[in-house]
Amino acid sequence: MPSSADAPRTLGGLLAAAADRWPDRPAVEQGGVRLDFADLHWQTGRAAARLAAAGAGPGATAVLLFDNTPDCVVAFLAAARTGTRLVPAEPGATLTQLTTLAAGADGPVLIGRAERLAALDAAGSWPGPVVETDGLPQAGPADRPAPAEPGGDAPFLHQFSSGSTGAPKAAVHTQHNLVQGALIYRTTFGYGPADTVVAAVPLLHSFGMVAGLVTSLLTGARLVLLGRFTPGRLLGELHRTGATVLVATPLACDLLARSAGAAAAAGPLALRLCLSSGAALHPATAERFAERFGVRVSQVYGCTEAGIIASRQPEPAAGPGPEGAPAPAGDVGRPTPGVEVRLVDETGADVAAGAEGLLLVRTPAMFLGYLDRPGTTAEVLRDGWYRTGDLARLDGAGRLHLIGRKDTFVNVGGKKVNPVEVEQVLLGHPLLAEAVVWGEDLPDGGQRVRATVVATGPLTAAELGAWCRKRLQPHQVPGGVEFAAALPKSSSGKIRRAEVAAAAGDRSRTYDHGGTRS
Repeated sequence: MPSSADAPRTLGGLLAAAADRWPDRPAVEQGGVRLDFADLHWQTGRAAARLAAAGAGPGATAVLLFDNTPDCVVAFLAAARTGTRLVPAEPGATLTQLTTLAAGADGPVLIGRAERLAALDAAGSWPGPVVETDGLPQAGPADRPAPAEPGGDAPFLHQFSSGSTGAPKAAVHTQHNLVQGALIYRTTFGYGPADTVVAAVPLLHSFGMVAGLVTSLLTGARLVLLGRFTPGRLLGELHRTGATVLVATPLACDLLARSAGAAAAAGPLALRLCLSSGAALHPATAERFAERFGVRVSQVYGCTEAGIIASRQPEPAAGPGPEGAPAPAGDVGRPTPGVEVRLVDETGADVAAGAEGLLLVRTPAMFLGYLDRPGTTAEVLRDGWYRTGDLARLDGAGRLHLIGRKDTFVNVGGKKVNPVEVEQVLLGHPLLAEAVVWGEDLPDGGQRVRATVVATGPLTAAELGAWCRKRLQPHQVPGGVEFAAALPKSSSGKIRRAEVAAAAGDRSRTYDHGGTRS
C-alpha cells in the first residue's frame, strides 16, 4: 500500500494502482450493480475517451449531476482523467441552478443520468454538449484511446460550499488535494482492503467524496452506495454487506438507532467504525447508537475548503459495554495527522493556552482558493493558513472545542450571544428534535435572539421560554420562537441557517413567548 511519499498524485493514478493490486476485488456497488477494480479502471478509461470527444479536457468545464450510483462514479473518475474542471452538482438541481454553477465557462459539458437530463430538457437548453452517464464507457468509437493522465496539481474540482450561513462559494481543489485527504483518513481510521464501506452520504460533497470514494480507491476497500436513504434500507445494507465502516450524518445515525428495534433478530453488525459529519453530533444520538450497535460514533470535523480537520474517536472504556463516553457538546476531538491548528485573536496573535480564539488550520488537503474571488481568498487564506471562521479553544489534552462561528453571533444590546450555546439548551428539552438560532435585526439597529424548532410533541413557546430562562442569561433567551415541521438542510445534512432566518423573516405568523403551537 503506498505511503504518503509514493502515493499517486491523481485519482487516475489511485485507480490504476488499485486495479493492479486488487483487480478482482469489488470496488463499488449499488442496487445490484457491482464493478471490481479492474472493471472500474477499464470503464473509466473508455468513459474518459468519450468525454474528451465531447469537449471535456484541460481548460474546459464539466458539470456532473452526481447521483450515488456506479455510473456516476465512473463519470467522475473519467472527468478527472480528462483533466477538465469539474463541478459536482445536486442530482435534483434545476437548469437555472446548473447554469449558474457553470457561469463563465465556454461550452460547458453537462453530464448526468438520462432520465434526469430528459427531465431538464437539457439537450435543447444547455449551452454546451450533453452526455449521458448511462452506458458511457460503451459509447463512441471502440478504438479511441483514453486521454493522457493529467498532472495532479492543476485545478480540478469546483466544490461549492453548502451555503448554510450565506451564499455558496466554489472552493477549487486539485486531484492531489483529494489524495492527501484520503491519506489522512487512512492514517486516522485504518481503512484497508478488508473493509466494506457503506456511504450513506452524497459523494458530491467533501465528506462523502473523500471519506467514502477516494479513500476506498487508495486502500482497496469495497464501497457500497446506499442510493435513496431510509433507515430500514441502510440497516439492511449494513447486514447484507457485512459492512465494517459507515460514513453517515448525525441525522442518519439517529434515525438508524431509533429504528433498529429488530436489529437483534437480524444478528449483530460487523461495524468497527462509524464516521459522522455534516453537523454537530448530539451526545444523546451518540449514546443511543452505541447502545444499539456496540460502536461509538467517531465525529469528523472539517470543511469544504480544508477537508478533515479533527476527529473525536472513542476513548478506551473504563468497564464493560461500548468503548468510551459520548462527547461533550462542542468537543470535536484532536486534529488529525498532518493537520496543524492555531488559535488567534482579532490582531492575528496566538492566544494563551486554553483561551478561546479564531481557528486557523493548515493541511496538505488545502484548497487553492475560491473561484473568481481573489479578494475573499486573500481574506481567508494567508501564508498557507485557512481562517475557518470558527471560534474554538484547545484543552490540556489537545482536544479541540468549537465555541461557535464569529459571524453568527447575535448582538443583543452590546452583549454577544452564541447561537450554538442557545441551541444546545433548546435541544436539551425532551420534546425538541431540532433547533436553529439566529439574530433578527431590529428597527433601532440592534438584534434579538430568534429560534425555529422542530417539536416531537405538544409544546408552546411559553414553555420553551421558561425552559431557557432557567438555563440561560436573560439576553440569551429567544425573544421569538417559531415551530416548523422540518428545517431546510443541504444534502449533507447541514441546516441552512441563513435560509431559516430569511424564511422566518418573511412569514407574517410568528410566535413570541405568549404564543402556542397550533
